[in-house]
Amino acid sequence: MESSKERNYGHLTVASKTVNRMFGDKSGRSVSMRTAHGLKYALNMDNLDEDLAEDIVHTAMVLTLPLISRKNNVASGIGTLLVAGLIILYRIGKKNE
Repeated sequence: MESSKERNYGHLTVASKTVNRMFGDKSGRSVSMRTAHGLKYALNMDNLDEDLAEDIVHTAMVLTLPLISRKNNVASGIGTLLVAGLIILYRIGKKNE
């Protein structure tokens, strides 16, 4: 199921789209939407709602810094794996331009 309209978080959306363009993506998507498209593609879940996919990506993005900054090696390792996973999903998202 596709989202009927694009979410707009004001300056954050503009910044995200600008960063995405700087990375060479000319689709007009934000970093989180490109990553969400990568998530849907990687899991072969075309019917996953785009807003839900983007929410999952946002949750992962928000969790990375607190996990990485923990003194606990397990939490820090999970945070590092989460960052790596987000980068991979972002790159996979390019296929959906």
